[in-house]
Amino acid sequence: MKLPIFLFIFAANAYSQNTQVKACAVLTAGPAAADTERIQQSLTLCSPGQAVILKANGANPAFHSAPLILPRGVTLFIDRGVTLYASRNPRDYDLAPGSCGAPASGSAATCKPFLYSYQAAYSGVAGAGAIDGQGAPWWDMARAAEKSGKPIAVPDLLSSYESQGFRIAGITLRNAAGIHAAIFKTTGLTVAGLKIESPEDSAASTGLLLSNAVSAAVDGLWIRVPGQAIALKASILGATANVAIRDAHVFGGRGISIGDDTYGSVRSVTFDGIYMDGAQAAFSFNLKGAQGGEARQIHSSNACLHDVKEPAISPPAGRDIVIAPTPAGCQYPEFTSAPQSSFAVDLSTVAAPGKERSITVAPGGSIQKAVDALPLSGGEITVQPGTYREVVTIRKPHVHLHGADADPAKTVIVYANGANNSGGTFNSSTVFVEADDVTIDHLSIVNDLGAGKGQAVALHVTADRAIFRSLRISGAQDTLFAASRYCYGDYGPCVAARQYFADCYIEGNTDFIFGDSMAVFDRCEIHGIATGSVMYTAQSRHTAEQTDSGYIFDHCHLTGEARGSGTISLGRSWRPYATVVFLNAQIDAPVTPAGWTEWARFGKPTLPTAFYAEYGSTGPGADAKDREPYSHRLTPAEAEQWSPRRFLAGKDGWNPLSGR
Repeated sequence: MKLPIFLFIFAANAYSQNTQVKACAVLTAGPAAADTERIQQSLTLCSPGQAVILKANGANPAFHSAPLILPRGVTLFIDRGVTLYASRNPRDYDLAPGSCGAPASGSAATCKPFLYSYQAAYSGVAGAGAIDGQGAPWWDMARAAEKSGKPIAVPDLLSSYESQGFRIAGITLRNAAGIHAAIFKTTGLTVAGLKIESPEDSAASTGLLLSNAVSAAVDGLWIRVPGQAIALKASILGATANVAIRDAHVFGGRGISIGDDTYGSVRSVTFDGIYMDGAQAAFSFNLKGAQGGEARQIHSSNACLHDVKEPAISPPAGRDIVIAPTPAGCQYPEFTSAPQSSFAVDLSTVAAPGKERSITVAPGGSIQKAVDALPLSGGEITVQPGTYREVVTIRKPHVHLHGADADPAKTVIVYANGANNSGGTFNSSTVFVEADDVTIDHLSIVNDLGAGKGQAVALHVTADRAIFRSLRISGAQDTLFAASRYCYGDYGPCVAARQYFADCYIEGNTDFIFGDSMAVFDRCEIHGIATGSVMYTAQSRHTAEQTDSGYIFDHCHLTGEARGSGTISLGRSWRPYATVVFLNAQIDAPVTPAGWTEWARFGKPTLPTAFYAEYGSTGPGADAKDREPYSHRLTPAEAEQWSPRRFLAGKDGWNPLSGR
C-alpha cells in the first residue's frame, strides 16, 4: 500500500491547485487556550494521506498554539482567511530550560520550530490561510543581542528534517522569529504558491532555506523579507542539489544566496522566471567553505531585475554558472498581486471515533480497519491465523494486537515496500507503532521486498513503553527500526522512547536492528541471513550527552552465517555515539574476531566514540582476545549498571520485564 500523494496541478502563473484534500478532522476556531492540545491530538491521530483542517468559526478566524509536530503522511490545512498564530512565550520553544532566546552556541538545536516534521514522509502544510510567527518580541531580543555581540537562538516557523516528499502549498508564512521555512536533509520537496512576508524594518531572517535538500521542485514564490529571500546551503550531511525554482517573486531584502561559510556545495540548480524588485543582489555566492564547498551547474533564465544593486556577487568562474541578462519589457508585479490558491476539501473522509473495544480479524479482513474501529483510548485486536498483506499504522495508545495462535509463524502481516518505492526508509515499514503503551505478541511481521533491494523495514517503532513478545520480525536490510520519538536535527536533542522485545526472532542482514531508542532485547534469537556481510546493529545515539539511547541484548542467541567473503559483526555506528551492550549472549554465529565494524561518519572514525560492550558472552563467536580495542569487557558491577530493568525504568518506573 503506497501512501497517497497530493497532486498539485498548476494553471499558468496562477498556482490554482485542483486538489482534493481528504480530511481526517475539522477544527473550528475556539478558545485559544485549548488550541495546542486539540490541534496536536488531531494531527497525531490522523491517518497517513489525510489532513487536519483549521476553519474559521463565524467572525473568529484565529488559532493560537505552542509548537506542533507533523506526523508521517499528515498535512495541516489552514483554510482561506484563517490564521494560525505561534506562541510568543519563549519557554514554549525550549529544548532545555531557558535555552530558547539565550545566546546560541554549539551545533545542537536549542529552540523547537513552531511547526516541525521529523522523518515524516509526505507530511506538509497547505491551504490558503496563514501561519504567523508573531516575531516582534523576538526581533526586539535579537536586536539587543546583536548590539551585545552575542546572537541568540530563536525558533524557525516551519521546518522539515529528513521528511521525504515534504510539501508546502498555497500557504502564507509571516513574521517568523527565525527562518520562515527551513528545510533540512529532505529529498523530494515540493513547494507551490508559497507566500512569505515580514516587515522591512524587522529582524526577520531568511524566507526559504534549503540545506542538504535534494530533488526539490519550487513553483511559485512571493517573498518579501529583510533578509535572504532564498538560501541554498549544504550541510555536514551533503549538498543541496537538483533543485528547480520557477516563478519566484522577490521584493527587497538580500536576494538569493548560494553556498555557506562551512560547506558550500550547491549543484544543479535552475531558476526559471525570477522577478526581483529592490533587492541588494540577485545572486550572492559564498564559497568560503573550509570543507571545500563548490557551486556547479547554476542556471538562471528569464530573470527580470528592477532596482537590484548587484546582479551577482562573487560568482565563481568556470563552474557552469549561467545568469542570463534581464530581457527587455519585463513586468514587475506588486507583492499584493500574488495569486491565491484554491483547494477542494473532501469531508466525507472524516470519521467518528470507533467504539469497539475488542475486535477479532479473520483472513480476508483488514487489521488496519480494526485499528481504525477502536476508540481513541485503544483496545484489543485478536488476529486469527492467516496471511494479511497490508500496511498497518497504530496511532492510538493502549492497543493490544495479538495473534490467536501461540505460534507466531501462523499469523503473518506482510508487505513489500522499500526505500525506493515508498518515500524513503522511514516510510517503508509493514507495521508502524507510533503511539505509546502498545503491546504486540504472537505475530510475524515481515517485509518481503527481498535481499539486495535496499532498505525495507518490517517493524518501525517510535513509541514509548512499547512491548513486543513472541514475534517473528523478518526482512533483509534495516528490518527493525527501534527509534526515539523524534529529534531536533542530527545533533539532537531527541525525545526518548523505551521499547521491550521478549522471546522474539529477528532476522536480516545489513544494519538490521537500527535506530536510537532505549531498547531491550530479552531472550531473543538474532539471526543473520546469508547474503554477503551481516551487521546485527546500527545504533544511532546522536551525542555523548544523549544518555537516553542505547540497545541492550540480554541472554540473546546470535545465529547466522555470511556468504562468500562477507563477515558477521555485532554492529557498526550509524552515528558516532552508538551504544550497544550484550549481556550473557550465546554467540553461535561466526562473528568476526574484532566483534565490531568501523563506519566512518562525517570523515571521522566512530569506534573511538561509540560504546560497545559485552559481559558473559559464550559460544564460538565470543572469543574476546581479538576484540576491537575500543570495545569494553564489563565487570559484574559494570554489567549491573546496564540491567534492563534499571535501563528502562525512567522517571515513571516502567517495568515490562514480567517474571524477571
